[in-house]
Amino acid sequence: MALISTIQASCRDCYKCVRSCPVKAIKVTAGHAEVVEGRCIGDGRCIKVCPQQAKKIESSIRLVQEMIHSGLTVAVSIAPSFIGILDGVALGQMVTAIKKLGFRYVAETAEGAEGVALEHRRLMTAGPAPVITSCCPVIVNLIELYYPQVLPYLAPVISPMIAHGRMLKKRYGETTKVVFIGPCIAKKGELLNGKEPGGIDAVLTFQELSQLLDEAGIDPRNLEDTCCDGPGAIKAQAFPVPGGLARTAALSTDLLADTVLAIDGLDEVIAFLDDFQRNKASLQLVELLACRGGCLAGPGIESHLTQLARRERVIGYARQQSDALETDTERFKKVESLEMVTLNKGYISRGAGEAEIPEATIREILARTGKIHPEDELNCGACGYNTCREKARAVAMGLAEVDMCIPYMRAKAESRANLVCQMTPNAIVVVDSNLKILEVNPAAESKFHCRQERVIGRDLAEIIEPEVFERVLNTRQLATGEVAYPQYNIITWQAVFYAAQEDVLIGIFADITKERQQREKLDQVKTETLDKAQEVINKQMRVAQEIAGLLGETTAETKVLLTKLMSLLQDKPDSPRKERPNG
Repeated sequence: MALISTIQASCRDCYKCVRSCPVKAIKVTAGHAEVVEGRCIGDGRCIKVCPQQAKKIESSIRLVQEMIHSGLTVAVSIAPSFIGILDGVALGQMVTAIKKLGFRYVAETAEGAEGVALEHRRLMTAGPAPVITSCCPVIVNLIELYYPQVLPYLAPVISPMIAHGRMLKKRYGETTKVVFIGPCIAKKGELLNGKEPGGIDAVLTFQELSQLLDEAGIDPRNLEDTCCDGPGAIKAQAFPVPGGLARTAALSTDLLADTVLAIDGLDEVIAFLDDFQRNKASLQLVELLACRGGCLAGPGIESHLTQLARRERVIGYARQQSDALETDTERFKKVESLEMVTLNKGYISRGAGEAEIPEATIREILARTGKIHPEDELNCGACGYNTCREKARAVAMGLAEVDMCIPYMRAKAESRANLVCQMTPNAIVVVDSNLKILEVNPAAESKFHCRQERVIGRDLAEIIEPEVFERVLNTRQLATGEVAYPQYNIITWQAVFYAAQEDVLIGIFADITKERQQREKLDQVKTETLDKAQEVINKQMRVAQEIAGLLGETTAETKVLLTKLMSLLQDKPDSPRKERPNG
């Protein structure tokens, strides 16, 4: 299951995640940016910078709820950075709120961090120098994937999260489920890869904890205080700040220290690792943290407090706990006798190595975006890559698309637009808000008998009547219709509209003179045809009437004659016959 996924409907060709990803673990397909799991180090920058919230983290909320509802004992290991984000809520109140969710125990991860810090100190004298801290899972991912040559220097020590999980299972029973709550999404990846089993069963971010509390309707501000379970730690409460591990191990990280170095921020870490062979000289311990500002700036944190305010809270709490231990002898003994667990771990090189891309392939890809010569390579970074060659390599590797080059696509669009304007038979006139001519295309020059170089900057009224343009300027509404220009012997169907972004008016004129003439001829033919048809009809009517008259007369005569004939045939005289005398 992927740690980070993309909501495709929200991903909109901005390439911001590509720009922000320090290892370019983003693949763009059909305009959508997907995280490449095999290249991702889990730092979460892509999530923080995405303006459309198109990246989402694999949620563990339902898994944790199922654990609680199953009736099993569930314990919480809460990261020390938590102190830094509490605002208006006491730690004891938050512990109470967490327990109201159904968790049986709540303990500080600082307990595990204490032993991890001491193990790093021991390794400083036992292994190759310098020892690189292994507490940050992003750093471990970075070195395993991209700097395998540095693996011998990476401390073979599990993270405080895993160490504390094992401690809690040892303390409360192996069947206990342990949920880590912290600021880091890479901790989820650390659990998902399953390389260090037996410690943690689920990982929640602080954001997910807030969601759980909101769903349950729990407001920590209205609750009483409850102490954390377990004795706590001596110094590890300051673990999340840069240099926190060294401080916990009683090592100095001030400006004059020449054997211990603390670096926070991936850009700085990568710069250090890029030149590691030279940088490692005289160093004994290098504490590397992916987030600038340490774990107090993790991607799983939502807080309106500044990083400085968070840092002050954590350091203040660390001092308070340390002072309390000095006066609490019993608790100090319990801290010193914390359960010991196995801290060792191993690493593997997961980097497949970047494929060697032939120069000819890179040049061919560059040429597809108009970059024939080195001076054509703008290296603007709009596509998310630092250089055009770097982007061409990504295209060859299937991580990027050719048309991600913004300047090229814009030039291509402008070129096509210019081609259309130059080749269209329709006249195009562009004027500014003062109705001064900005541009006319060749068709306009022909239709309106003008030359562009002579009319640019002049009033529109010098070539055509500006009334329609004035109306559009005032109303900002599209105007269309037929307009005749007798002075040019043309009739046009024109559309005039206002382009707000450029604050210009654009008129497009289609010459319909011939069509109008053809339509008039057609109308004339129709009229003449109708007249002829009417004349024929009238003649036919007269003939019909004359024929009808003649037929009427002859019919009457015929009737009389036929009647007489029928009488003769029937021997029926027309009148009574007189009898003849005999003889």
